[in-house]
Amino acid sequence: MEFFTVYCLRKGRVFIDGSYLGENKNGETLRVFQCGAGLHDISLECQFGRKCREMRQRVMITGTNAILPRELRFFCDL
Repeated sequence: MEFFTVYCLRKGRVFIDGSYLGENKNGETLRVFQCGAGLHDISLECQFGRKCREMRQRVMITGTNAILPRELRFFCDL
């Protein structure tokens, strides 16, 4: 099992390979998500009508653990 977080200044909905996983944050704390090892399409749907500069990232997620998850960064157009 692999682990990742989705960082953005705003709160948003996280998808992996088209399947909804949940919001990227619990309050101000980043949520840690689990997935199988391999190549995945991760996307963040910003809330409150904002748009991320890059809506989807294709990433290889391997060699992670719950303490050191892979961090994916998204940037919203403020």
